Amino acid sequence: MDTVAFWSNRLAEHLVPAEAASAGRVGEAYVAGGRRRRDLLRASAAEPGGFGGGGAGELPIILDALRVVCGDLLGLLASHPLVNLLMLLALRSGQPAAGFGVPPRAPQPGPASAPDPAPVLDQAIAGLRNRLLAQGVAGDRAESLTYDTLKLVFQQDREPAEIEAFLRALSGSPPAGPPAGPATTRALARSGGGASDWLLPPWLWFYFLGVLAPGVPGALDGLRQDADGMTVLVGSLLTNVQRGAMALLTATGALEFLPSLLLLTGIAGVLFPGARGRWAERRHRLRPSDDPVIEAMTAFVRSHAPAADVRLGERHDRLARIYPVGWREARVAVYPPLVSLWSRDREAARAVLLHEVAHLRQGDHLIVGLAGPFAWVVRMWGVALAVLTPVSAVYLVAGGVGGSSLLTAVLKVVAALPITLILPVAGLWAAELSADRYAMSAVGPAALARALGPARPRAHAVRRALALLSHPPLRLRLWAARLWPGGTAALAALWPLAVVVRIAAIVVFELVALNLTGFSFGESVRTVIGSLPEQLSSARTQLTEVTALLVAWPLIAPLWLRVWTPVRASRQRFAPYLVSALVPGLLATGGLGAGPPKEIGSGPAGPLPAATTTAVGAAVVTATAPQATAERTGLVDDRPWAGQELPVDLRVQAYRKLEQHGDDAEWRGVAAGWLGAGVWRAERDGRLAFSDLARRPGLRPVEGAWLRTGDTVTFWLPVERDAAGETMIMEINGTIDLSGGQAVMDALWARKLDGSAADLGSFTALELTAVLDVSTAP
Repeated sequence: MDTVAFWSNRLAEHLVPAEAASAGRVGEAYVAGGRRRRDLLRASAAEPGGFGGGGAGELPIILDALRVVCGDLLGLLASHPLVNLLMLLALRSGQPAAGFGVPPRAPQPGPASAPDPAPVLDQAIAGLRNRLLAQGVAGDRAESLTYDTLKLVFQQDREPAEIEAFLRALSGSPPAGPPAGPATTRALARSGGGASDWLLPPWLWFYFLGVLAPGVPGALDGLRQDADGMTVLVGSLLTNVQRGAMALLTATGALEFLPSLLLLTGIAGVLFPGARGRWAERRHRLRPSDDPVIEAMTAFVRSHAPAADVRLGERHDRLARIYPVGWREARVAVYPPLVSLWSRDREAARAVLLHEVAHLRQGDHLIVGLAGPFAWVVRMWGVALAVLTPVSAVYLVAGGVGGSSLLTAVLKVVAALPITLILPVAGLWAAELSADRYAMSAVGPAALARALGPARPRAHAVRRALALLSHPPLRLRLWAARLWPGGTAALAALWPLAVVVRIAAIVVFELVALNLTGFSFGESVRTVIGSLPEQLSSARTQLTEVTALLVAWPLIAPLWLRVWTPVRASRQRFAPYLVSALVPGLLATGGLGAGPPKEIGSGPAGPLPAATTTAVGAAVVTATAPQATAERTGLVDDRPWAGQELPVDLRVQAYRKLEQHGDDAEWRGVAAGWLGAGVWRAERDGRLAFSDLARRPGLRPVEGAWLRTGDTVTFWLPVERDAAGETMIMEINGTIDLSGGQAVMDALWARKLDGSAADLGSFTALELTAVLDVSTAP
């Protein structure tokens, strides 16, 4: 007779004699899984022509409960004699050992290294009982069936190999999923599975849907522009760079891909979970294992998330990581340190597994975890910024070519990149803290604290620093554990706090930028304070969405849980979330007085500092200056220049700086004479022209443009130069400062990058500062 059929008959004869006639077929259908198993476990309603509906029999329920604890039972069989397990089971039941078939002799010694079986047996008893209760078995009946079933499994009239074959047959097929109905809610609630009070709002999903998604058109356009610029830079970099400016500008340009890459990697992680899972298993050598400890872990994980599984990895610097294999399915990669912890401190090991399971239950397994592209991009961009900043500083101190352009580009990235990272890092922290709360709801804060403490493999200091980009500091996690079950309002406010910090960071950057462009500290402070309503207006939509989510989260949380796991959950209390909604609500209200929302800069991650503008090869920093007394009359800021109405003529009065880079000794004098003898003309509509009064052959100015912000004018003027039988496109670009008594031009005249063989170090560049005479043009 088949092993499953034999054991099904054995269980039916002793536990449910009325079902013995069909026991073999029931066991066969249950092991087959799929629809046949589901048909066994569901109650049928009355149908036309039938007598009426009926409930599921007890035998398939017993088989289903045994499957849940198969991992624990296999581990016990592999490490302990049956007589010892029977005696321990008798002690747990409170009945005489003779009633369990234990012979009147001393227990047999097990292997010297065998762990204490009591914790595992207790877990098996609890898991079996809870599964019976979840299927609607009455309390007393569930209690008696639990001990009677385990007594039959451990009876010495069968060989351990035969028992093991039966248990492996039960656990060899995918689980049928958790039972439906009110009993499920009650049983899961007893183990924390039916509650939702641990779950924080899904700020990572909010970041993608509420912050990044609205910026998709702008992100795609920005990605195209960045790609065009990078093509030019990389083409120049590959052709005989003699100095480091081009390499640093190329690295700076690469960092500006961050907002678009965050969006694209998030989309990839959500749309292709199966591909990510297969790659993770190949890349990290994750394999199934028949080790009893791994099987016990698998049974424990499935008791909390039926759609989860366990794979064993090789690395010794990790405990566990989750990764998706489907939109609602995931696997937990466990490593040797966790296997060791399972034997030393079972509750701490369970806390680690529950933390990983929580990522599936709250839906962020598609974004975080092993082989997650989103978290990887966040961390690598942080590393790149940390390397770029000191290297660029050394280059600038050494006085390299293109210093002003490089300084501007680096300043923009140094400011904009951390500001862009604030919200995704806050979302990652919130996801980890929420997963900690689920672990604490099941095994308590002490077990989680032990798992976070000495049980964790110690990483290098640099790795710990990089980990802060995806995981909150250890002290913050331990502080949240001490607060449990409190602290909900504080942790739910983490994202709103990040929004406020981001606004503050933009304000600080604008303050620094204003000081760097020559404004006094008092003027800078007044300007920044005056721009605060506009800052709040730009973030008003996002603050309003945050407030609405916090207020409604107690009602949304149970529904959000059911999206990812088929579990009914109770709603949360409103009070903590109303408290955490106060700050964003007040800020959103404060932004109402500033009129409709205005974007400060652009980007898929929201408003960026207004004090930054970048041009490939010649970036410039501008700032929002105090408003002049005259008012602009059109789209272009057409206020007077140094008291003269537009259009105006500009002539060089004197050079304050005239510095040449390159080997052409005559170029400095030629360029200075050509500029000194010419006249610049700025039109009201933003056009800029240069009249070559010297009529020097080989130099032909082309129409350029200007853009005024406050009292700073940014300009660029292309110039065609004939050299060595070829025409070279050059460009004069820089700023004109109108804030003082005189107009002062600060510019760079250099070759315009076009991806050809010439690069930044292979031609002459001229840096100049000149005092200009401004007069109204005829």
